This record gives sequence, structure tokens and C-alpha cells, in this order.
Amino acid sequence: MKKLNHKLISLFPFLITIFILSGCINRYAVEQWTKEPVVRVLVGENVASVAIEASGNHTLSTESESFPVIGAAKWDISTGQGLSVVLNGTKNLTNPTLPIKIAPDERTVLKLNGKPYRGWLAVTPGTTSGFNVINLLPMEQYLYGVVPREIGQGTPDIMNAVEAQAICARSYAVTRMGSHRKQGFDIYADTRDQAYGGMAIESPVCTKAVEETRGEVAFVDDKILDARYHSTCGGYTANSEEAWTAVIPYLRTVRDAPFLGKAYCATSPHFTWSQAVPKEKFYGMIASAIPNGAKVRTWQLDINPKSRRVIKMIVNTDQGKFEIKGPVIRTTLGLKSTYFKVREEGSNMVFEGHGWGHGVGMCQYGAMEMARRGASAKRILKHYYQGVWLGELYE
Repeated sequence: MKKLNHKLISLFPFLITIFILSGCINRYAVEQWTKEPVVRVLVGENVASVAIEASGNHTLSTESESFPVIGAAKWDISTGQGLSVVLNGTKNLTNPTLPIKIAPDERTVLKLNGKPYRGWLAVTPGTTSGFNVINLLPMEQYLYGVVPREIGQGTPDIMNAVEAQAICARSYAVTRMGSHRKQGFDIYADTRDQAYGGMAIESPVCTKAVEETRGEVAFVDDKILDARYHSTCGGYTANSEEAWTAVIPYLRTVRDAPFLGKAYCATSPHFTWSQAVPKEKFYGMIASAIPNGAKVRTWQLDINPKSRRVIKMIVNTDQGKFEIKGPVIRTTLGLKSTYFKVREEGSNMVFEGHGWGHGVGMCQYGAMEMARRGASAKRILKHYYQGVWLGELYE
């Protein structure tokens, strides 16, 4: 097990101050990464009030004042007739201003609305209303709360898959640094980026996987991998443009199975699925994609024979042809994936499909099965991402 970078930890308060007051972080070139970065995670968005508890000594700071507090305390912060900051239910700060930083001592843990987080918490102006809450912490500690949310608590028999997940999550997070700098944070705590659960979700297996891969990221050529991943591919992963728009050379369709064998992710409860959708909802989706008054003559699915994904639905009407993209069909109808076929059955349209998620990049259930069969984290990543190699970004 590797030791933490004590030099970085000693600089942590200084780095936090710079990050909060500047509201931005440079998008470093690979050669400029020498120390573990601090990640700013949006854990509260456009909220009107929050309760922040500290288990021990800490300091609350604004741009002009600091308020050291000895022992445990609770801060209630709200906005209504102006910003209100109340300590332990009785003491009001006079004319508080944003941003507000709450910095814990080394042994103090902060809780946001009862949920524990490592690192600092900052309250900043909201994106559209109220205020945002940002959790600032070293990258590796951030990953402690990401990996188990994304791949589960983990067991020793799938450790190599959990390590692969840690490398993916770290690589993805690095590519997102500075992407929301105008809003004062780096990464969302939900599926808009990566799910992050703070300290409450941490697990020994996942923490060990993060520590064993400390600083390690995936590269393609000289660029850090945009490491997309999903739950279950259903036997074939998807091309990047089938889920979004950009054609990314290393995110190509992969047959997720050994030679002549069944799919690695066949053990997933989402490997096959069936879902009935009322015809009214199905044809309502079509109606929203064609001009008012147009009459539908026929419709058909355009399916990629390699990935098995629905690329689009082609709708023929008396006013011409119209298209509905596969991801739009999936989102509108609440389907698990775009790997499906459909048939009419009474008053419903029955969708029968495979997989769960966008299907691009690493299949988590597939990775877990590969690990059970002895594949290393490196082998797993090379299977899902074409031309990938691993390197240490920082110590």
C-alpha cells in the first residue's frame, strides 16, 4: 500500500484558498501534473438552505473575515431576505458574504445535511438561484467516494476490475478539471459526470483499489483517455457517436466475450430485458418528431450490425422522412439501452433488449467477470479502449 503525499496535504489549505478565490483552475498539459490535484465537486446546486456540521475544530471564512471554532458545531446557512449564517442555532454572523469556506482541522469531519465528506466545503453563489455547495478535496480521496458508487462495494475476487474502475474514474476526472470554472467547480457529483457519495459510501476494497493505482491514468497516444463506462453492454459495446455525436477512435465497438464464448456480462441482471410501453406513448414520441398534421405511413429501426444498437428510427410520412435518434428513443421511453428490437402486442409496444447504459467504453459487469477469470486491470482496459496505455500522472 502506498503512502499519501504528505507534502501535498501540507499545502492543501493554501491550494483551497487559491481555488475558491480564483474560481478557476488551469487545464494542465500532461507534463505539468507533478502533484495530486485538488478536485472541486458540486455536491449542492441552487439550494436555499443547508446545515453543515463539524465534528471538531474548524474555521469558517469569508473573503474578509475568519471565525475559528473550537470543538463541534453546526452552521445553518440560508438565503431568503438576504444571506443568513447561524452558529449553533443562536449566533448570527453580521453581514456575511459569499463565498464561505469551512475548513476542518486534520481530525475533523464535515457533514452536509447529515452526509459526511472529506476535505473542505465551500458555499458559493448559485448557478441560477440560491447557492451552490462545493466539496474540495485531493483527487485520491475524491475517488474513495466515486469508485464504490460506480461499480459497487467490491469483493476481493474482482479487485482487478475495481482497479480498472479506479483508473477510469481518475482519468475521467482529470479530463474534467476546469470544465466548469465559470461556475467555480470542476465536476458534478451525479451522472452528468461521475456519481460521488462522499465518505458514507466508501468501502475497504474500493479504497485499496484507489491506493494501489494512485496517480495512474489511461492514455491514448499522448492524451489522457476520456474514460467512459457503463453498467452492462449486453455483449457488444457501442461506438461513441451512437451515444453522443463525436467520433472518438478509441471508443469503438468491442465484442465483449472470449473467442466463441458467451458475453462476459451475461451474469448481469440487465443482460436481457423486456419492457412494455403503451402505444399512446410510443406514437406520441413519433408525433413530437414530425410536423403537425403529418400522417405516418411506416417506421423502421436503423440498427448498426456490429454494435447491435439502434442508430435511429426512420419515420415515413406524407410530408417526407424524419428521424429520431436512438438515444432520444431510449430517454423518451425510459429504456435501459439502445440495444433493442420492438414488436406490437395488443395495446403495447414490447421492447426486448440487452444491456443497461449508453454502452460506450468499459462494461462494468464485463470487467468484473474478466477479473474473476484472472484478467489484470491493464488487460481489462486494453480490451475496452483501443490503443490504451497506462502511466503515472503524479506520485
